[in-house]
Amino acid sequence: MRAIDKLAASLVFASTAVWVGALLAVLNGALVPWVAWAALLAGAAVGAIAARGTAAAGTMAPREVPAETAASLVARFQGLPRTDTGLRSAASAKDTVLNDCVLGRLEALALTAFAVVSLRQFGWLLYERGDLLLTLLPNNYGDLPLHWTYVQHFAGGAPFWPDNPIAVGERLQYPLGVDFLTALLVVVGVGSRVVWPLLGLAGAAAAALALRRWGGALAVAGFLFSGGLAGLQLLWTGRLLDYQDAVAWKNLYLALFVPQRGFLLALPVGLLLLWSWRRRLLRGEAALPAWVEGVLWGALPLVHLHSFLLASVVYAAWALGARRLEAAWPSLAWALVPATWGVWQVSDGFRAVSLVGWQPGWVMGDENPLAFLAVNFGLFLPLAVAALALAWRERRREELLVLGPALAMFAMLFLVRLAPWAWDNTKVLLWCYLLALPPIGSLLLARLRRPWQVVAVAGLLFSGAVSVTAACLGRGPRLEVLSLSEYDAVCEALASRPLTERVAVAPTFNHPVALCGHPLVLGYPGHLWSHGIDASEVEPKLEALLRGEPGWSENARIIGARLLFWGPREDAAFPGSYRPWEDDRDLLASGTWGKVYVLD
Repeated sequence: MRAIDKLAASLVFASTAVWVGALLAVLNGALVPWVAWAALLAGAAVGAIAARGTAAAGTMAPREVPAETAASLVARFQGLPRTDTGLRSAASAKDTVLNDCVLGRLEALALTAFAVVSLRQFGWLLYERGDLLLTLLPNNYGDLPLHWTYVQHFAGGAPFWPDNPIAVGERLQYPLGVDFLTALLVVVGVGSRVVWPLLGLAGAAAAALALRRWGGALAVAGFLFSGGLAGLQLLWTGRLLDYQDAVAWKNLYLALFVPQRGFLLALPVGLLLLWSWRRRLLRGEAALPAWVEGVLWGALPLVHLHSFLLASVVYAAWALGARRLEAAWPSLAWALVPATWGVWQVSDGFRAVSLVGWQPGWVMGDENPLAFLAVNFGLFLPLAVAALALAWRERRREELLVLGPALAMFAMLFLVRLAPWAWDNTKVLLWCYLLALPPIGSLLLARLRRPWQVVAVAGLLFSGAVSVTAACLGRGPRLEVLSLSEYDAVCEALASRPLTERVAVAPTFNHPVALCGHPLVLGYPGHLWSHGIDASEVEPKLEALLRGEPGWSENARIIGARLLFWGPREDAAFPGSYRPWEDDRDLLASGTWGKVYVLD
């Protein structure tokens, strides 16, 4: 079985398991073992069928020298008579072989770098030091506890479609795909501390293979070492740091791929779809079977809504621009129903559209526009614009249809924000960047002499390489996700209470109650804001409750607090609290970690 067949099969397995599992959980009312097993078995069965289907379709032939060129090359080395044309053909064949050899080595080098970095980042995604569970990457520090909360909440049997476990009265409006897939594996017995790095490494392997299919070595290295010019500071400071951490356009691998786990599946799925659609719609070549595209496309909203929207816009642009509507209909027909259901669920009936707003300049603020673009994006924008100009001049339809939508959306995202936190536009800017890399390589870099190629590629990747190297050295602060003894004790104390009972706690990003999967009245304010949740009515009542002010019992009833947790975090946040519940309410459990009271 070829690599492309294995990649398609594995992605179909994961996508099917997520979609079928979510549907069964909704119908059953919760994620339980039989739902998890049914979803995973369905994924395995459909994935196996997809593997055979893609193999039979013959979607990708190995790179080979054209037959007439190869024949001339053989003739040359066999000493047969040759005309001048034959000599030129033989020389051309030799150049082709040498170029293929160079490209093969570059791809191997890029894939090796991707593998080394992925092993470092996901191998140390969670690791123990004494009683503490730590993480290596600072970008994980805030995001990882939230994903952990979702996984434990789903795996614990929360009512499905779930309410948001960090906000009372809110339905979960979040593409839960990878967290749900993690929960499926936890429910069937895969250990929590094993499944996190395991899925990370699997997603990284799939992403690397999909990047190679989409744009070869340039796409693999371009994603891994994405960046602007901030890393050039290394040349005069001599200090190996992630300089891009201070600018808006950060290294995409570190800022998005590792911490925002939806990309573990969304990135390879989106790239495989783009690769297949490019073959089908822009080149008229054999592609993935339409039903395979439909399965991947249809499940994508549950995994990553931004990626689904981008892929759908590109699909429409390519089908219309290439005038291949007839070829486009079958995949759309397969994807339409599952995608519509997925969008409806994660957007709460399209309510999430209200989060979109007008914000000219993106996050530029008062910065000089040219300086902002230069520092953040470096050579990428000049190269992309130059490639677009060449494509227009030479009437290169494929490159025009790839670069045109990519740069148009790139420009649009400097006018419109897609979420309360405008930086979240990066989740779509990432796709604009990846779309542009193959045309940059074929139209510009391929025409440069070797020294200028090296200069252009180094300029494009240097800053990101500095960031990734610094992140892999792990010289940053000690990032404590949780205390294992505290976590185990709190989970044991709450084990007898159903996951429908909200707990009043001091909102922090890694509270042990949330990490045990129990829903909070309110979670970390930063998470609430970035998800577009308005906590202005609940927050003052929660604070009044935790301060023990008169009317605290009524406040608890209004905000749905069934339990109250009091521990070191609450002591620090509300040092002057009267704690009237200590006399009036039952104590559920206590220990060195704190106390849990039953309010209702």
